[in-house]
Amino acid sequence: MRIGEVMTKNVVMVDHSMKVREVCRIMGENKIGSVIVTREGKPFGIFTERDLLSKVLLSGSLEDEVGKYSSYPLIVVSPNYDVKEAARIMADMKIRRLVVAENGEIKGIFTSSDLVKVFGR
Repeated sequence: MRIGEVMTKNVVMVDHSMKVREVCRIMGENKIGSVIVTREGKPFGIFTERDLLSKVLLSGSLEDEVGKYSSYPLIVVSPNYDVKEAARIMADMKIRRLVVAENGEIKGIFTSSDLVKVFGR
């Protein structure tokens, strides 16, 4: 099975200069655990719940720019990537999300929740 068949297609993106507090509000309203962070309109990182807990709450401020705490570089795969191979990458890199892109355009995000759904079928 290919990740393009099961990925989350609605990806929320925020500018790197947004305040962490505002990004957290957006994540809460959308019931999501991450957002793609852009700089000059181009994706450069990802901000996750883990970044909030391990970086912002540990030694930062909710009033800081989200770009300061974003994880980068983005780990990107194509929609044709095999789910099992994606799972292997996620386990090896100890990450819970892969950005899915084609021809330089983000198409979705493949998360650990998507992976559970696949293997739960």
